[in-house]
Amino acid sequence: MKCGLLFVSLAFGVGGSALGQVNLPQGFEIVEFAEADKTRRSPRINNCGEIVYVQDRPEDSRVYLYDNGKITRLTEADPGRAVSGPDTNDAGAIVWARGFLDQPKTWRIVMLENGERTALGKGNSPSVNAHGRMSWEKFRSVDCNIHRDIMYFDGVSAKRIFRSKLTDQSSEINDDDWITWGHSNGCVNPWIGEILLYRNGAPSVIPSAATQVQLPTINNLGQIAWGTREVGIEMWQDGQTRVLTDEGRNTRLNNLGDIYFLRFDGPNGTLWDGYLYRVSGGEPTIHRLTEDNVWNTDGDINDWVEAVWRWKDGPGIKHGGYRFMRRIRTGDSEFDGDIDLVDHGAFADCMTGPGRVDRLCDCRFLDIDHDGDVDLADFARFQNGFGGG
Repeated sequence: MKCGLLFVSLAFGVGGSALGQVNLPQGFEIVEFAEADKTRRSPRINNCGEIVYVQDRPEDSRVYLYDNGKITRLTEADPGRAVSGPDTNDAGAIVWARGFLDQPKTWRIVMLENGERTALGKGNSPSVNAHGRMSWEKFRSVDCNIHRDIMYFDGVSAKRIFRSKLTDQSSEINDDDWITWGHSNGCVNPWIGEILLYRNGAPSVIPSAATQVQLPTINNLGQIAWGTREVGIEMWQDGQTRVLTDEGRNTRLNNLGDIYFLRFDGPNGTLWDGYLYRVSGGEPTIHRLTEDNVWNTDGDINDWVEAVWRWKDGPGIKHGGYRFMRRIRTGDSEFDGDIDLVDHGAFADCMTGPGRVDRLCDCRFLDIDHDGDVDLADFARFQNGFGGG
């Protein structure tokens, strides 16, 4: 479907990025955590900086939470059963799927909220919005396509909103309950695909200049982005599709329109590297986040422009860990370039005293020494940078 297209491509090497070097946005740093021989699955991050991910052997994998440097295991090993697809929202609700690897009909959606676990129904790959409403896929059968129903959970019960004879996968929901997913036909060679959007009770096709599209991501601005082999990264908004970059795939949007994505780099294009498409001051820029001899893979990005992704030693290799591009903490709680009375007031509101606490959320930026609390040790560092005003 070709209508409604606008081509505004940003080529690599333009807009503040160079292909041959890392170019982190100013005020950010990358730290690593959870290196192991059994890292699995893409991480997800919320606006509190909490990261959920899966680790351990596939057949008894477990869900973990990284919160301001602290790692908590949320599930125990259940021999033969795996977990996948964790997601989380700003309220701290965490969802995932659990089932037997070789029995897709056994998978169930689980939500952890306020310390209570609830089984929500059959399915996999859940996506949760700020209100606790969700989308996921429910397996039916497989031939050359994988037949899954797209499900919507309204906070009380789940219902099917779409069924087809093709492959439907990677659904994602925004806070307005718009749901997008990839819809593809693997029974033809080459395969073809398109992006669908469900809103106001009906699905529609999102126009694209490419024929092989999948893995869409959606935000609260009503933007949908995805990567293609043919034209690069595309974004749809208000009925029109435009091309953002001439390369890139596996996109993740935040609610500002920033995108974490991947592209092949290295000798002969053999390594995946992480990139950031950022809209700042009305102009888009591209930042290269990694340049090393490992594969940097799928990740996520929050509204503070903090990104997290998995790295591994190479294709098919499970050894690796997670990388977190976080904001450097100086005491500037607003990140407006100074430390003033507004920040001083925020510090007073955030003071916890010594001893690690859970869910610092936005107050984590005033935990300057990264020890899990906001106390006098942080205040001493804060005073060193305080400029008044």
